[in-house]
Amino acid sequence: MKKNNEPFFKQNSIFGCLIGATFIFASLLFILAGKGIVVNAQFHNIIMMLTIFGIFMGVRKYRDEQLAGVISYGKALKTGIYILCVASLCYAVYVFFLYSFNADLLTEFKNVTINTLKITGQNSPLFKMLEENMDIYFVPVSIAFGELFNRILVGAAFSLFIAGLVRRSKLPFNPQEF
Repeated sequence: MKKNNEPFFKQNSIFGCLIGATFIFASLLFILAGKGIVVNAQFHNIIMMLTIFGIFMGVRKYRDEQLAGVISYGKALKTGIYILCVASLCYAVYVFFLYSFNADLLTEFKNVTINTLKITGQNSPLFKMLEENMDIYFVPVSIAFGELFNRILVGAAFSLFIAGLVRRSKLPFNPQEF
């Protein structure tokens, strides 16, 4: 018997892209409003809430539409992490292009990062090395990879909790009993 994973990949990839699009839309709104996205607590809280809501809705939608309302904890976790990886990849590609074509934003990112490092580790040899080689380490690719890793890590932690909320071993009632 051949297992067909097409509905899993199709539905969850589309949902992951939609969540990634909401991340991009939120970022553009903040940029257009002049609030910036570099070390902005409001922006990161909104992205976190979009992550939680998106994973919950995506796993629940997959459970109800493709699995007849029944999903194990492991499958819910796998689904949530997959959706999150697709969303994070979409956002990371956007971040790469955003920082590639917006030199002011890249400069702001470098300045904020260096100022933060100055506060935390002024006399550290690592700080001196980063400050001297700032143009090598802080490039759009490294920023995009950092965003990808950050979104996946934070979202995976939320997925652990959300999978427990969404899992269902049997339907609440059997409609054929009535």
